[in-house]
Amino acid sequence: MKPDPHAVQITVDGSCFLDQGRKSGYAGVLVYPDDQIENEIVFQGFKESTNQRMELLACIAAMKWVKEEEIGRQYSRVQIFSDSKYVVDGQFAAPYWRKNGWCNAPGRPIANSDLWKEFLTVRSKIRIRIDICKVQGKSSPHLKRVDKLAKAAAQSHPRIDRGLIVGKIGRAKIKGTATMYPAANQEIVVRIVGSKIVRKIRVNRFVFEVFDEKTSNYVSKHFAYCMPVIGAQLHRQRGFRVRMNDNIDYPQILEVIEEVPLPKTERKKKSSAVP
Repeated sequence: MKPDPHAVQITVDGSCFLDQGRKSGYAGVLVYPDDQIENEIVFQGFKESTNQRMELLACIAAMKWVKEEEIGRQYSRVQIFSDSKYVVDGQFAAPYWRKNGWCNAPGRPIANSDLWKEFLTVRSKIRIRIDICKVQGKSSPHLKRVDKLAKAAAQSHPRIDRGLIVGKIGRAKIKGTATMYPAANQEIVVRIVGSKIVRKIRVNRFVFEVFDEKTSNYVSKHFAYCMPVIGAQLHRQRGFRVRMNDNIDYPQILEVIEEVPLPKTERKKKSSAVP
């Protein structure tokens, strides 16, 4: 969607420093249609959070600002520009997630349901047309400006993100982001890396590495879900043979068959200096 020269235009961005304990922040700048001076309207940092939560909170904060400042008294339209596909696509799906108990169509729990609930509530109370539009990251001076502000927010004004669910995290042997496991009724050996309870539905979400017994190697990193009674049997840094369901859209661990001993990582011995 192209910028409307007659609309109030707000550009938002979120930031998260994974290498600094997930320091996070968001920011937003506004330009009025009759005044091209850039105004900073939202700016907040958090001690720990995620990039998706910051992108979503930036939009929520911008909408709250529009309501509090009663922008609708003078203008008829607000455009919020974000480079987050997660937020722009999620705005259309969120009403259906709410109807489905904050699960998607296959029944998989939705992450950040607390913020999506707040997003829908705030948006419903604004008496002015609001369009949340996708833009390419850093493709305009406003985007570059708000990117710097979001990073600065992450380094200052630390707040606690009360809705963040971190869970228990262990050291992974495979680098990179875990992907959703392609469940097809397999029996696999997994090494548990992380776990957390998904709010509302109270199911467990586990991150694990798949162990190949033939080659004695870890081959991939994924995530899947399970009921608490199954999750209680799974412990971090240990290996288990598990049986998966056959739903690629909502992978679940259905059974813990047995615990499997995994090879221990050999530590290099410090060489003692010979006098």
